[in-house]
Amino acid sequence: MKRNVDDLVRKNMHKEQELPASIRSAFDQSYEQIRQQSKKKAKKSWLKPVSAAVAVLALSSTILLTNDTALAKLQAFFGINDPGLETAINNGDLQYIAQTQQSENITITLDKLFADAYRLGLQLTIESNHISKENLNYLSFEYRLFDAEGKEINAHVSDTKEIVGPGIYSGGEFELTDVKNNIATLELLEESTTTTAPSLEGAQLVVETVHFLNNEGGITSVDGEWAFDLTSASVVTQVYVAENSVPGLTLEQATITNGSMQVSYKIDGIDEDENDIFETALVNGNGGSFYAKSANVERLNEEQQTVISLVFPYSVWNEQQLLSLKVKGYEELKLVKKE
Repeated sequence: MKRNVDDLVRKNMHKEQELPASIRSAFDQSYEQIRQQSKKKAKKSWLKPVSAAVAVLALSSTILLTNDTALAKLQAFFGINDPGLETAINNGDLQYIAQTQQSENITITLDKLFADAYRLGLQLTIESNHISKENLNYLSFEYRLFDAEGKEINAHVSDTKEIVGPGIYSGGEFELTDVKNNIATLELLEESTTTTAPSLEGAQLVVETVHFLNNEGGITSVDGEWAFDLTSASVVTQVYVAENSVPGLTLEQATITNGSMQVSYKIDGIDEDENDIFETALVNGNGGSFYAKSANVERLNEEQQTVISLVFPYSVWNEQQLLSLKVKGYEELKLVKKE
């Protein structure tokens, strides 16, 4: 079933609202979710501004495609500018699925899958007559993820669709790596800033909508069903604890896994600054700094405190495991492995 949504997208893009929300209206709701849980608690998820800017460029100009085979091996599957995934992939944590499904004259192959405790990465090859090397500006898809029992555990869909499951991932980031006539490769990387993702053994990924954006700004959306059976790779985790005390800052949780590290910390006050949050750095013993792309913020109004959760691009396989957390306005918090 084909739907043309040019007018809807243009309307949403010109609304006076935050950029992630407008992008979400057209493609996916994961860029920006603001949740009101109660008068005492309030949560919201943020996407790092630089990522939002990349999304704007994808909507307004032609995407730069890389076809260099020498770079392809190093950058295979979100390796570019992501040291956590690079290390995990080099360690053999990338799964090669190679399943192909057809629906509505579109063929989709799930080529590769990456899943650890806090991140999900998908690489798909999409074959369709809607894809033109000269006139494809952007490509995205909507999906639902079901566990081995058939229960929905995550949905990356538009606001108009019902979400049944609890939802795990947010901060969805699409990337086109290759485009030819009638065929393109598309990758999606998502993060779970607050919840440990369950095993994907026996899980199923169902793509239900594909969106094609041309250079003139027109969007064609095709509904169908492309279902893929998943298996779970070995997920390794290591918990860290605080070695020292920092006034006004408390470590809630710190867990490192195959290609990412989730850190939650609580600070005094409820007036968080987005720029300050994204300046929070995970620092290793060599002085290397790592920054998150998305954040979950929970304000505890009654306690006058804020809980901030981030996922850093750092791998459990890194040889250098001496770590610390640098939060703007606070002393350095040293992290050590929990025995």
